[in-house]
Amino acid sequence: MNPYKPFPNANLIREWDKLLKLSREEVVELYDQWKEIHKQNEEKSKQVYEERTTKLKEVSDFLKSVGIDVYKYKRSGFIPQKSGYQAWYKKNVVDVISDKYPSYRNSIPTAHIATVEVNGVTLSNNQSPTNIVELYDEISRQYKSKIKEMQKVDKLLIESIEYAIKHEIDIEDLSPKEIISIVDEHAKNKYLEENVPDGTEVYLKHECYECNTYIMGERRCSCGNRRISIIVEGDLLEGYYHYPEAY
Repeated sequence: MNPYKPFPNANLIREWDKLLKLSREEVVELYDQWKEIHKQNEEKSKQVYEERTTKLKEVSDFLKSVGIDVYKYKRSGFIPQKSGYQAWYKKNVVDVISDKYPSYRNSIPTAHIATVEVNGVTLSNNQSPTNIVELYDEISRQYKSKIKEMQKVDKLLIESIEYAIKHEIDIEDLSPKEIISIVDEHAKNKYLEENVPDGTEVYLKHECYECNTYIMGERRCSCGNRRISIIVEGDLLEGYYHYPEAY
């Protein structure tokens, strides 16, 4: 019978879908429980070691008393030195007693480098070893971030389709990614036309040291020293914004 306590729910270190169903407080509580069990097992291991040592000594002392030597020797000069147990004694006594009084070789469950898919979301752990709280923090961060990103893409696709219909953009037979890309390009061009049409003066902050203005439609800033382009960032959901960039 194994004298050591097992770690409850140790499978969670591998089954990330089940781990993510717990709250962080529950994971911390479980980890604290594992640490306490590990401490108890180490203390038990010392006791078991003493019991095993005592049993082995009792048997070897008895056999020695009846003239049976359980050791094998090697010679170092003129003095023979013990080099282990004789094979019959190890097999029939040492191994049997060791099985009855086993050593504690386990440790707190930890995760290693792995990639797991949970509900269609690919999660990765790039640290080894990783305790269960660190693992939970990392994969729950990834999961929430990627779910949020997927939800945003879904909303952006719907918004893009509505925009395409409104502006009569042909999106038939296009993939969702292509629809979003084509609509985004159209919306950015429309943003430029409405907010910074040709002839608009744009303020330059650090793009040129000789002047601080650029006229939309021109290739260079007002002094002609730097080439300027207007960059549009953003999307249909959060809106667009622009800024000048020298190159």
